Amino acid sequence: MKHVIENCWMILPGHKVGYGDLEIEGERISNITLRNQATEKSNNRLVLPGLVNCHGHTAMTLVRGLGGGLPLQRWLEEAIFPVEAKMRPEDVYAGTAWGVREMLAGGTTSVADMYDFPGDCARAFAEGGMKARVCRVGLGFVPGRLNDCIEFTRSFKSALAPHPSSLVSADLCIHSEYLTDEAFCRGLAEANKELKRPLHVHVSETEKEHNECIKRHGKTPIAYLAETGLFDHGGYAAHCVWCTDDDFRIMAEKGVSLIHNPTSNMKLGSGFARVPRAMELGVNVALGTDGCASNDNLDLFEEMHIASLIHKGLSKDPTVLSAWDVVDMATVNGAKALGLSDTGEIAVGKKADLCVVDLDKPHLTPCLDIPNLVVNSMHASDVAETWVDGKMVYKKSKAGVEVERPTATRTEFLKAVKRIGLNNLTGGNE
Repeated sequence: MKHVIENCWMILPGHKVGYGDLEIEGERISNITLRNQATEKSNNRLVLPGLVNCHGHTAMTLVRGLGGGLPLQRWLEEAIFPVEAKMRPEDVYAGTAWGVREMLAGGTTSVADMYDFPGDCARAFAEGGMKARVCRVGLGFVPGRLNDCIEFTRSFKSALAPHPSSLVSADLCIHSEYLTDEAFCRGLAEANKELKRPLHVHVSETEKEHNECIKRHGKTPIAYLAETGLFDHGGYAAHCVWCTDDDFRIMAEKGVSLIHNPTSNMKLGSGFARVPRAMELGVNVALGTDGCASNDNLDLFEEMHIASLIHKGLSKDPTVLSAWDVVDMATVNGAKALGLSDTGEIAVGKKADLCVVDLDKPHLTPCLDIPNLVVNSMHASDVAETWVDGKMVYKKSKAGVEVERPTATRTEFLKAVKRIGLNNLTGGNE
């Protein structure tokens, strides 16, 4: 079946903006017709590649904002872990499905998700029509978890039954160096000689974590994970706030992407990843939202805006990280990080993963510089349509938000919030 998005502006490869018609046939972009300038028939819309969220814990919509104001370790131990211990598969499914609604409404078409009960997470992504990389989280203190991680990755497709989907796949994962041990890491790396999957991991998020790894192993977390063999098939490392130049060189050599989570890192007081330096040393840099307790939303437009501003401010140089650099981080770099070679760009033959933005808004007018507008003016709420593999999975109408695929209802989601011992609309009361 053929679809045509007519008279639209488009973000094109090579840091170009075009105007014309975009044709979709089946799952892919079949034709792009460009014209010199907008005509009176212009629908005043911009089509971007679908946004790619390379690090999230989607089910944490259930605990949005919990533990605000605490540093990372206290936040985890006092606020998050006690509530997560109460979560059951049906809760994680509801939280993930609710996050799918939020991401699709904000133009995000692909996500890398790290959470417990990954089969239930995968089902929520598949039912919502969203691309996802899921994983069994490697934790050294959980009995039998090493074998669970290996078997989940090996037999992932059966975990989706009876909801098979080509949209969702499984990657290798450890939570972090500090929540595993060397035997666990080497055992997983050995199994990965067969599985050949990239690694999803938290790395050097805090100075304490980074320095304690050096005390334990005589190496930084990146150097240690590389030495164990866990990066032999590439990967994507979230945070990397305290990484050294040598760490970046290892990442570039091993094909490990840096996933920048600026909102989360600032909210938890972790610091600022040295993104411009990583890029100088050849590291692919993409964006992630992290979870809803440390962000507190899944808005990649906001991540673009914050990423752009903080590095200009830190360096005292407004030329650092151009708007195009940041758009790349949210699109083509994200696709590269997740190994999605057939998406991330608007080009003939690529999968039709698209984010369509309504430009007819006061804060988007006038439109003098489109990449600058995307990074500094747009919000998730400006998204009019989201397409995944040539299917419209989200549409915003004048009557309200319409999600094209079945996902959790508000009632189902709030029941899950209540089951884990939390209450909606507490007003911030203790």
